[in-house]
Amino acid sequence: MKVYATSAELKARARGALTGHYLSCVGAYVTLMVMQYVITVPGALLDVKPPLGIILYYGLNFLLDLFFAIFKVGIACMFLSNACGHPIHANTIFTGFWNSPGKAMQIQCFPSLLLFLPTILPDLCLQQFFVSKNDRWLIYGLAIALIFLPLALYVEIIYSQVYFIMLDFPEMEAVECLRASRKLMKKNKGRYFYLMLSFLPLSLLGTLSCGIGNLFLFPYKQQTYANFYLDLIEKKQAS
Repeated sequence: MKVYATSAELKARARGALTGHYLSCVGAYVTLMVMQYVITVPGALLDVKPPLGIILYYGLNFLLDLFFAIFKVGIACMFLSNACGHPIHANTIFTGFWNSPGKAMQIQCFPSLLLFLPTILPDLCLQQFFVSKNDRWLIYGLAIALIFLPLALYVEIIYSQVYFIMLDFPEMEAVECLRASRKLMKKNKGRYFYLMLSFLPLSLLGTLSCGIGNLFLFPYKQQTYANFYLDLIEKKQAS
């Protein structure tokens, strides 16, 4: 019988693994935030009239989503390596650029397409609210966001292991990595959802501290998620 590690055990392992490595992990987080700012802000400043402006805006956001998948590989590599006792550095987050970046973008393409409409519809309603000052659009946006929230969570959960799998099994194609993540998360979605919820109080504190708390929270969360993956793989291989 498989006995998976509890949320508390995974977090305890994360804290142990992060001891002495917080500086590298915080450096990676700050680097990632700076990269996101430098890359996304110029596109947000584009002033193009609709409907062309709307098409360009959401098209650019979709492409940026694919591009940042390369950094997701680097994040997965950093915390998976740390969990296994390998040396890490802040520049480990760039690992994805020389580790099949095309595959990472292919992997991200499918979940991004699944969540394309659920993402843009509330945003469009919010834009209409700011233009018209009509509260009806705000209600529409909130309603659509709530309707699609279960889908967004489901997609995030079933594909949560995909970049760890990509690193662990480099011979797998993008479609195989996606399929393997779905298979690995079978009967484990509730455990992962609970793990996500357990970080909400710390996320709130991180927000209230103007993001300063995220310097601690980001490594803690990512290390715990890497430990979750290792726990799944160990139990799968043992069975």
